[in-house]
Amino acid sequence: MVQKSRLRLMAVGCALVASIAVAGFVPIFWAPGIVLLITGGYLIVWATLGKGRWCRECKKFNVWPKS
Repeated sequence: MVQKSRLRLMAVGCALVASIAVAGFVPIFWAPGIVLLITGGYLIVWATLGKGRWCRECKKFNVWPKS
C-alpha cells in the first residue's frame, strides 16, 4: 500500500468539484465540467474514506478494512 497526501488529494478534489461553477456561465463547458465533477468526487472519497492509501498490485483503494 502506498500512502498519498490526504491534504493534497482533498485540495485537488475540491478544486475539481468547484470547477463546475464555470459551466454555469459558459454552457460549452458542461461536458468537461461533469467529468471534472466525477473525478473530484472520486479524489475526495479517496482522501476521506480511503485515507489516501493505494494498492499498486490491485490498482484500487480499500474503503472498508478487512475483518
